Amino acid sequence: MNTETIKLEDGQFQKGDWVELSHISFGYNPKAKGSVGFVSIVKEDENIAKVVFLKHGNGSRIRRVEWVDIENLSKAEPSLEEVDLHVLIDIALAMNDQEWFMELTERLPKELVGW
Repeated sequence: MNTETIKLEDGQFQKGDWVELSHISFGYNPKAKGSVGFVSIVKEDENIAKVVFLKHGNGSRIRRVEWVDIENLSKAEPSLEEVDLHVLIDIALAMNDQEWFMELTERLPKELVGW
């Protein structure tokens, strides 16, 4: 997975950005390094982001929500498989985010959508 380090002064992260836990500071489990997810909230004044992690650093699938120091994150290019899209669609439904739901369902193979 390609990652690109983001500097806080560059305008940092926005809701929906895919990120990787690329640096581990005190208080983080070292095994979590490499975990990938997306940003759901950014608190710039506190330099933290709420991240929904979907893939653990060891490659296993997870669904874990954590507040993370922005300095420990870097941008990541998502590499989504079909099963990942289904998990994200479930999250979009749970968050009642119709726009995101529509974006995700458009990415599904047409034979799965049913029309």
